[in-house]
Amino acid sequence: MCERILNYTVWTTPFPFALWSRAPCSAPTRLIGSRTASASRRSLSPELLKRLRESKEYAFYTEVFCRIPEALFTELYADAPASRPNAPVNVLIGAMILQHMNDWTFEELLDRVAFDLKVRAALGLWSLDEEPFCRATLFNFQRRLRDWMAQSGQDKFQAVFDHLSEDALERFDLKGEIQRCDSTQLGSNLREYTRIELLVEVALRMWRVLGEADQAEHQGWFAPYVEAKTSGQFVHRLRGSELRAALERLGQLYAWMCDALETGYGSREIHGIVRRVFAEQFTRVEEKIVVRAGKEIGSDSLQSPDDPTATYHKKEDEGYHGFVLHATETADPAEELRLITDVAVAPNNQDDGGILHDRLLEMHRKTPGLRELHTDGTYGSAENDKLEAALGIAAVQTGICGITPQAPMRIERDETGFLHVRCAAGHTVPGQLAQLHYKAEFAAAACAGCAMAAVCPAKHRSHGRTFYFEEADVLRQARHRRIETLPEERRTLRANVEATMRQFKAPCRNGKLRTRGLCAARQYGFLRAIAINFGRIYRYLSRRSRPPHHPATAWPQRAYAALQSASGILACIRYRISIRETWTRPISLVLALH
Repeated sequence: MCERILNYTVWTTPFPFALWSRAPCSAPTRLIGSRTASASRRSLSPELLKRLRESKEYAFYTEVFCRIPEALFTELYADAPASRPNAPVNVLIGAMILQHMNDWTFEELLDRVAFDLKVRAALGLWSLDEEPFCRATLFNFQRRLRDWMAQSGQDKFQAVFDHLSEDALERFDLKGEIQRCDSTQLGSNLREYTRIELLVEVALRMWRVLGEADQAEHQGWFAPYVEAKTSGQFVHRLRGSELRAALERLGQLYAWMCDALETGYGSREIHGIVRRVFAEQFTRVEEKIVVRAGKEIGSDSLQSPDDPTATYHKKEDEGYHGFVLHATETADPAEELRLITDVAVAPNNQDDGGILHDRLLEMHRKTPGLRELHTDGTYGSAENDKLEAALGIAAVQTGICGITPQAPMRIERDETGFLHVRCAAGHTVPGQLAQLHYKAEFAAAACAGCAMAAVCPAKHRSHGRTFYFEEADVLRQARHRRIETLPEERRTLRANVEATMRQFKAPCRNGKLRTRGLCAARQYGFLRAIAINFGRIYRYLSRRSRPPHHPATAWPQRAYAALQSASGILACIRYRISIRETWTRPISLVLALH
């Protein structure tokens, strides 16, 4: 039987799981009021049901929703069980993954969850009577996750991503022996200020939190900036010759705000920002406030009062305000499916090599079979070489940073572990272990008359020349040359990771996120990675479910069908011609008799 709801026909007869093409995945442990599909839920008609189970949303239900580890969130509510969310945790997390997968705003997400049957099915909402969650529930849940991260340092979004990615690697038998990594900039959704604009903006925000009595008492300090109304209008009124004097007056104002407003407003967030800006932009020299030179201001200085965690990075003459996302994915040519295995989001003033160094141990833990890691030139460092050697990971670098030496020394280690050094002129000598380093001694006869003598890195000694090097030099040169030892098809594996970076940045507008803050950027990175992995899994399963295509037999079948069609057309033409001749002959005879 059925009923009309909002002009849609909804079938209300019970629908058993046996009608599905495959049994749904086992439900995860229900610890926080999780909701599952019950036998009495409303069902679609068989025709619509077939389309639903073949949809991407149903694949999301089986591949992501049912695998979300709700047990990870129990500790958030251990102290106050009565404060658990009004909706199941897997529904909230699944909805946020869908939001980042489809680039929905919160309004679009709430509308889809309320009215889109396929989105509801993706979240296990099998009946129209089931209410998912309201806006307040979703925002309170995100706020609790941010507070938990600030309190414990644990990111629950990262834990969900790690669980789902490790589960997928195991289910699809991906060893992760060959991987590649890269990074991309994520801009924070903030306004970019000039130096004076930033100082005036923070001062105006300090003014707005003052009480009426304090504003009346201290109006003289803030008058020039309050009259301008905005930081942009204040700077617009300045002449170029007045910029230095304006900075000095702002320094006096900030020194006064740090001291005079400490008593009544020291606990306010904006006063903390005032103290930070004063320390970054000015300094005290013999009781005098001095404006710091531009080169003294670090990239970690405040970029905007709206996002105190954003940093500054300049790359290829373009400035970025925000964060950097680093991602690693499988890249074995023998495996059809590629999955992201590790994600990290950090302030963008951190270099790629440092981020990789912090992630190597975790990457090896998640994929202990990792043996070959493809990177670009920015990831190479002595610390990474040492750690990768200890973990048994061979770093393959596609580009070399720095200046190419005019007379390079080639250091190689043979199978027995002995070192050999070959100079630019082609002379090879054994490497020897000295007290603090290695050395290679070249005889004076071999170096006599060498054309490379003026640029040779070996030092003059009484017996000839001596070249000193360390273990870090051995590992670095091995990394630089490793790509030459690989088969041709594995030398360009790193290039394809650029497509993954574009997938991460696809929802960004002009390279900026919709949100601000490092915590929100981390949430974006992990949820977006889950969405990208699901998209790849869905396309992989769709390809496997299609019937095999045989090009060798397809052409004869099409040719035979075309001949059959042509034969039918010719037969029809012949029939019509014969009928016409049958009728025209008697008529011609009658006309001849008359």
